[in-house]
Amino acid sequence: MIASLSGIRGILNADLTIEDVARFASNFARETGSGEILLARDTRRTGPAISRAVAASMMSRGRNVLDYGTISTPALFRESRVGDRPAVMVTASHNEPEFNGLKFIIGGKGITKQTFEAVTGPVASQPEAFGAGTFRHAMKSAYVEDLVQRFGRGCCEGIRVALDLGGGAAIAHASKLLGALGCELDTLNGVAGVFGRRVDPIADDLTALRTLVKRKGCDIGLGFDCDGDRLAVVDASGRKRSGDFMLTLAISELLEETGERKVVVSLDTTQAIDDIVRKVGGRVFRSKVGEANVVGAMGEAGARLGGEGSSGGLIDGEFNYCRDSMLAAVVIIRALRKKGRKVYGSVPTYHQKRVTVSISKSKGQRAFRALASKYRDADKTDGIKIMLPGKSWVLMRASGTEDLVRVSAEAETDREALKNANAYASKLVELSR
Repeated sequence: MIASLSGIRGILNADLTIEDVARFASNFARETGSGEILLARDTRRTGPAISRAVAASMMSRGRNVLDYGTISTPALFRESRVGDRPAVMVTASHNEPEFNGLKFIIGGKGITKQTFEAVTGPVASQPEAFGAGTFRHAMKSAYVEDLVQRFGRGCCEGIRVALDLGGGAAIAHASKLLGALGCELDTLNGVAGVFGRRVDPIADDLTALRTLVKRKGCDIGLGFDCDGDRLAVVDASGRKRSGDFMLTLAISELLEETGERKVVVSLDTTQAIDDIVRKVGGRVFRSKVGEANVVGAMGEAGARLGGEGSSGGLIDGEFNYCRDSMLAAVVIIRALRKKGRKVYGSVPTYHQKRVTVSISKSKGQRAFRALASKYRDADKTDGIKIMLPGKSWVLMRASGTEDLVRVSAEAETDREALKNANAYASKLVELSR
């Protein structure tokens, strides 16, 4: 089982049991006081069973449960924010279908470290109000209507979009939203719970989507993960673009639209963000890797815009304090409507390579300290990030989910990025001995 601020994930009845689920849900109900708790799930086959266990545990604490059924994680974050109610999303996000888990939300934001430790701690004693809570189904989520109101009905009229829904929760929103905005749609993998590719669109080649874009002459292709918070973009030529490119393009459009000048991104996000923000006289803040860290840093900096390039995640704090794939998609589609396909070449791009190093975290930390003594100007916010000549950098950090070290490198060419990633991976191995 993997447990972090980003959520709890495991394989049901292997390393994640119903007893675990009940304990986490009961503790969350205790920590969030009284009143109603929202509940939703993605499309994994274990979702209904886990949802029932979550609901029963929270009801046993006297809490009322409002179940939205299958909606996306961004939709549930939005509902939590608008109604100022805690929520539980049953999902393992971009993990493969055999995984499932829980994501906890309070007031439209992910939970704090203190709350997370309370949720994952020992089960609290059974309250006197055993079985006093109620359960009801929500009529529908207002997420689509909120996005239509934000952008304007028909604002993307005439843009042809290929959707790879991945069998996931974006099925609940994508076609309805984009249809209301005026898009012409072609759809793949639109059966809930039937996964025709890898769950993570960032990691998958999206071969079928790329083929569909070219065959139908689409202006853009969109690939979603199982809970609908990640987005991968295929351009009009059928080329899959990186998550960093997607984020850069979306942030560029929002800087122009909103006049915002502060942007927060994770330490491993492309320096193209720095280029576009510098161009408008703004400032970029860097956080530790992880959505919760980005959102926390946005609050500290007073920034509306943020995200993580590695996960194809845009965060617009004016609408949602989480990665929101549908919001990002509409921002880019609307740019296509206004500026045409030339928008794909409107932002700078770099090349990134990521490799893993099979040394323990403890050995990795020893290697980081050795490198820090040599590179005194290195950024030590999260592992160690070293700026290299020729607009290049390399980031070495301990994995948040496995006992190993990850190396990310960015440069102006693919070859240079790979060379730097491999060179510093070798340095880590030498310094860890």
